[in-house]
Amino acid sequence: MREIIFLRRYKIFTAVLILLMLVLTCSAESAINGKEFYRSLSKRLSKNRNDYPNLSDNEFANFREVVVTGIAKGKLYRSSSPISTWGNRNVIADNAIMSAGVKTIINLADSDEGMKKHKGYEGSYYSQQKVAGLNVNTKYKSRRYRNGLANGIHFMAENEPPYLVHCSLGKDRAGFTCAVIECLAGAELDEVIADYMISFYNYFGILPGTDEYNFVANAEIYRFLCEAFGLESLEGVNLSDSAERYLRKIGVSASDIESVKRKLGR
Repeated sequence: MREIIFLRRYKIFTAVLILLMLVLTCSAESAINGKEFYRSLSKRLSKNRNDYPNLSDNEFANFREVVVTGIAKGKLYRSSSPISTWGNRNVIADNAIMSAGVKTIINLADSDEGMKKHKGYEGSYYSQQKVAGLNVNTKYKSRRYRNGLANGIHFMAENEPPYLVHCSLGKDRAGFTCAVIECLAGAELDEVIADYMISFYNYFGILPGTDEYNFVANAEIYRFLCEAFGLESLEGVNLSDSAERYLRKIGVSASDIESVKRKLGR
């Protein structure tokens, strides 16, 4: 009888312990899940250069070269808008793309007419390059975004690198678009995630290995790519094939895909 009581108590104790472990495992995610986390990010974002003393000018403008497997040096760059004055980063970004010799620009934030209305557009290095104004939204499943992405890939195929991909902050629309291009070129999953997350360090100081970093990586770029590619998981997946199927599905021609891969490649 005592053994039966002890066994029952042991099972109850074990069940409680397992439940506690599950709660503790999920606590980091649940603590930062939801709208409150993103509201806190907006409070960290500043237009003042002096509020980012640890960043270089290029980091402040969220400008960088995309350095991943499958993309040659000096082929693809991304940044915040080099023409929008909203974040006080445009002049730095424009100087950065001039230094990089950018020739072809994918503008995800403005239409062809809209970009010309930005103060300082005329006379900028940006205005002298070949630019596609796609004016897409952040609803990556929408027809508007998918049509815009297909047009952007076609524009890249018909023009020469170095390429620049940007939106307003160079974080969301540019982040997902670059991720798809990186996958297509042959990048590894960890490279794609790391490149996406640099923006969250540049704007919000989020460091690799933190709960915030893992939350954003899983909630955003990992989930976005899974949804786009129609997959439950990206582990062990051929990302290049998946990206190519996705692009073909949204209307990108096989010849455009091959052209972009060739122009980006090593």
